[in-house]
Amino acid sequence: MVSEGTDLAETTVIKDENVFVVCRRDGSLQVGEPHPLGIYLDDCRFLSGHELTVCGATPRLLVASAARGTDALHELTNPAFALPDGRVLPLQSLRIRLERRVGPGDAVAETLLVHSYARERVRLDVELALAADFVPMLAVRGLVTGWTPSEPEVERLPDGVRFSAVGSDGHLRSTTVRADRPAPPGDGPGSLRFALDLPPGGAETIELRYALDDIEPGAAASARARPAGSRPSPEEWLTGRTAVVTDDELFNRVLRRSLLDVRMLHARLDGTGYPMAGLPWYATLFGRDSLICATQLLAFDPPLAAGTLRVLGRRLGRADDPARDEEPGKVLHELRVDEIARLGLTPFGRYYGTVDATPLYLCLLCDYVDWSGDLALFRELGPQVAAMLGWMAGPGDRDGDGLLDYASRAPHGLRNQGWKDSADGIVDEHGAPLEPPITLVEPQAYALRAKRGLARLYELDGDGSTARRLRDEAAALRDRLDRFWLPDAGYYAMGFGADGRPSRALASNQGHLLWGRAVAQERAAAIRDALMSPAMFSGWGIRTLAEGEAGYNPVGYHLGTVWPHDTAMTACGLREYGFDADFDRVFEALLEAASTADGYRLPELFAGFSRTEQLETPVPYPVACRPQAWAAGAIPSLLTCGLGLEPDAAERRLRIRRPSLPAWLGRVDVRGLRIADAQVDLRFERAGAGEPAALADARISGDVEVVLDVTGSRLEADA
Repeated sequence: MVSEGTDLAETTVIKDENVFVVCRRDGSLQVGEPHPLGIYLDDCRFLSGHELTVCGATPRLLVASAARGTDALHELTNPAFALPDGRVLPLQSLRIRLERRVGPGDAVAETLLVHSYARERVRLDVELALAADFVPMLAVRGLVTGWTPSEPEVERLPDGVRFSAVGSDGHLRSTTVRADRPAPPGDGPGSLRFALDLPPGGAETIELRYALDDIEPGAAASARARPAGSRPSPEEWLTGRTAVVTDDELFNRVLRRSLLDVRMLHARLDGTGYPMAGLPWYATLFGRDSLICATQLLAFDPPLAAGTLRVLGRRLGRADDPARDEEPGKVLHELRVDEIARLGLTPFGRYYGTVDATPLYLCLLCDYVDWSGDLALFRELGPQVAAMLGWMAGPGDRDGDGLLDYASRAPHGLRNQGWKDSADGIVDEHGAPLEPPITLVEPQAYALRAKRGLARLYELDGDGSTARRLRDEAAALRDRLDRFWLPDAGYYAMGFGADGRPSRALASNQGHLLWGRAVAQERAAAIRDALMSPAMFSGWGIRTLAEGEAGYNPVGYHLGTVWPHDTAMTACGLREYGFDADFDRVFEALLEAASTADGYRLPELFAGFSRTEQLETPVPYPVACRPQAWAAGAIPSLLTCGLGLEPDAAERRLRIRRPSLPAWLGRVDVRGLRIADAQVDLRFERAGAGEPAALADARISGDVEVVLDVTGSRLEADA
């Protein structure tokens, strides 16, 4: 198949639940050429080709837009070409408008408008060349061997065409394309032709609908069809969540794009919602990514967290299966539901190679209870929580030193199993990859934060002995972090490998120690100094690896690029330790990066080149997912953190600690913020330019108190 060589910055993506479309900016999908674009359902490509021509000429792109996430608009026009009667139609005589919509149900709808501005009547042959291959995403990316795609059959219909293939798993997959008029065959095997006769100023529209079906062996087609339903529109979806409006329209647009991207990535398993990791490569459940995104959105969408916890809780590791890196009590890394996964040709069908998803799950559960006060979910997930703690104390700590570590046992599993999971993502000061088993620093911070949070939940639930044990374990883990400290360098190592020698390469991993409130104040100041240095802070965000390190590469996936979620988690950690000016600087950098991005969408990552007058925008990473879940959640999480929102729903309290806003913002209105079953509206304002932000008004509906704290710190409670 093909690699990930397409520049995703030059594509348009739309999605609804488990169907998405990624196409070129002009709306097309190349026919007969390898590429990763297409219409996908459940991680399988159901349409691989879509090329529009008018009298044999390819229309030219004027502009494309996909602001809502569920529909796209491609405005095109014509080059000069010869008409069937021999006349030449001048350049830009036609308006050609392709509208594409996804959902509800497993369907894509298109409206093609052709409007003539020619002074004489024109007769046009409009041809749409279509193709389907039913290739799973892992094969599209070239990550699978030993699999042969089935050759699709093409069935002509009076008003369209049907592509179908029976896979090696016995599933019958089909794409049926129907027009609102007769559609005679065009020149190619899957082509449709439409004859238009347009007077001066005349226009015609052609409506097309794409039905996607995946029928299990022995099932009737009607049994597989999904109900169309009535999913809320993007505007209705926003209305049902916490609303934030500021006095800066650019910020409002950036935040709106972030929230709509999270909606766009929403999907369902067993009827339960969760965020997919990113499009197009990771349109599925990812433990780490889905958990972090749900954590970032807690102030806006607490039910998203509950759904994510349930979906992953049902798929908790049960067996000791080296082929999948599965162990009892371990949280899933990745789930695939396509043909290749069913055939067992990849460990990634249900893969558990992640060292950090388990403690991150527990962190999300604790944070969810802080917002919702819902101890019922904690009790429901009690067996899973106990199993996760057992994994952290057992298989997750292979050498028994009290620190989480990893080494893949799957033949084709991931070499690295933290969030920097590329094969060369964890290096030493010489640029050489560390050898497994590897002990990273950031999972320890997640584990420490999780144990502190769980201790409180067990205490609230009347289990004081477990609460005391977990607090003792958290304190001991904090002491063990000294193994990562490099006293002569003045910062923490990202980790150590099989030889036990800490990497001395300066990297971003240690920023997550701040997010976990895992170190003392003086060590936090050292982390701040390291990560805000010119070698680490690019001006757009925090690099994954410092400029000047032997392994540094500004366009290396984890070797110097900037990841918005990584930067945002570090920034929120800076706030925890009172480094508000640094928090503001990082927040503003990511906001400015988003404001320069196409559609205000932060990508999965961008290059680590320094911000200069010559580089007025971040340099794109060509194959970065757009949208990507934890990148979409970065701005909402920074806003929550900057406003100082610290819920304690069990005590019916919302603490607002040291509000701190970017210089862009003079006023912020928060409406419908949910704390347990109560709602709060808040207004934050500055008295003037350069003045600190302050809580100006609070309106409460329900049983909750709002407490303003302009000096305190949660670190005092952790001590």
